[in-house]
Amino acid sequence: MKLKSILLSTLFILSQPLLAADYNFEPPEFPEQTGGQIFQYYLPADNGFAANVNLQIQPFDGSLEEYEEISVSQFEQMDIEVLQLERTGNELLIEYRGAMQETDLHWYARVVKQDNLYYVLTATALAERWNEEQDALVNSVHSFQLTD
Repeated sequence: MKLKSILLSTLFILSQPLLAADYNFEPPEFPEQTGGQIFQYYLPADNGFAANVNLQIQPFDGSLEEYEEISVSQFEQMDIEVLQLERTGNELLIEYRGAMQETDLHWYARVVKQDNLYYVLTATALAERWNEEQDALVNSVHSFQLTD
């Protein structure tokens, strides 16, 4: 009986969502000027794919308008449909959909320009799951803030 109680308690604990308040984590420092992927967080996998949010830093000496033009051109080359494109101040929002490796995906990206660094936060989900996962992913993307 004691083993059954322990197993049930363990299953209950494992079934609870892990909240950021449940742990502390300090990632290693990343040299911004180098560029690259900083982090990637995942939702639980479904149909062999885990929706995720990632942050990349991209050094680029051009303007936000030039960054937008290059991005849209790359989407066109990849036959990816831009659903929403909005530029405000030092930020760019892009929502897009298309296939990669024969998988229909839906993306939502927020680009934040600071000097010659572009902080690119991208949410990615299966297109068929976007409606269910959109709120969590978009809220995560918009929670990003640069600190001085």
